[in-house]
Amino acid sequence: MKILQARELEVNARFDIEAYMNLAQVKGLEGSEAFELLEYWSKWRPHLKVYFFGRKKGYLAVYMERVVEDDIDAIWDDSPSKGFKLQALVQTMIIGVLRELMPEVGQNQCAPVPRPGKVLKKSLSRVGLELFDEGALNYKYSTLTFYPFKDGCDSCFLISSCPKINLPRMEGLFKANPDF
Repeated sequence: MKILQARELEVNARFDIEAYMNLAQVKGLEGSEAFELLEYWSKWRPHLKVYFFGRKKGYLAVYMERVVEDDIDAIWDDSPSKGFKLQALVQTMIIGVLRELMPEVGQNQCAPVPRPGKVLKKSLSRVGLELFDEGALNYKYSTLTFYPFKDGCDSCFLISSCPKINLPRMEGLFKANPDF
């Protein structure tokens, strides 16, 4: 079976305060909040992993190691609002990597997920990543996409379940039920 070459990349994602505020659903930050976020950013930055699979074209996996998942889970148990904000911080880190390597993601706001095939699954397993049949990786804070950027929504394995595309068809899911 063919195996895709795996190469770890060093990417210096910058803190995008606007992206963070959108994800955290906040309108502003006090100085102490911003300082705390930057402390977590520095603490967790070494746990941000980026792998390219392939040669000229292939796939990009971006994820946070388990220690970050464990930290956020513990914080969430003590303070759900702080846990939510720190989860948004980690998501901002991942989005920052994607935008740094693929500016098209910034324009389209989406990184299409590839179909989980045998070669891709086997290649990912060589670095400890598992790709489930549903298209998710075995890390809570992670993404897998084509690299370089490819086709947006038309190439996404998750297109049939994407809320951005299917929201008009899912309209009934969000209407109030008079029986409750």
